[in-house]
Amino acid sequence: MKKIVLLSLVFVASCCVAQDAATAIQVPPKPTCIVFLPNGSCADLWRQYNTALLQQYVARQKEAASAPLQQQITDLNKLVTEQQAQIKTMQEQAQADNAAAVQAKADANKEGMLYGFFGALFLVGIMFAVKKVIQGYAVTKKPQVKAASA
Repeated sequence: MKKIVLLSLVFVASCCVAQDAATAIQVPPKPTCIVFLPNGSCADLWRQYNTALLQQYVARQKEAASAPLQQQITDLNKLVTEQQAQIKTMQEQAQADNAAAVQAKADANKEGMLYGFFGALFLVGIMFAVKKVIQGYAVTKKPQVKAASA
């Protein structure tokens, strides 16, 4: 009898399929007969009863063990959703920052070109003004005085 129960426990534990919590396991009524032969109808009734009890126990244990896990899964899914929203927000912010940086660089280049252009224009104006002022002056050499020894 013990071997049969142990074998049925091992078999049921290895073959047990996850069942929906809504699906109740039907346990047959407890047999009232006494097992004389291991292959008799009474032994089959006890095997069926013990198997059903074991399946019911396993299903309850799975349900009890999975409840906290289901809560953890729900919490983790919620966390994943929040993090995905944060990632999306950060990506949009990065794209906006990148666009602003490109625009700032273009503005800086434009400003630099304007400074360079007006600086060069100013220098050219200074050069013409200095040339105009210098044209009125003539550079002459002083005559060198020759020595009286000649």
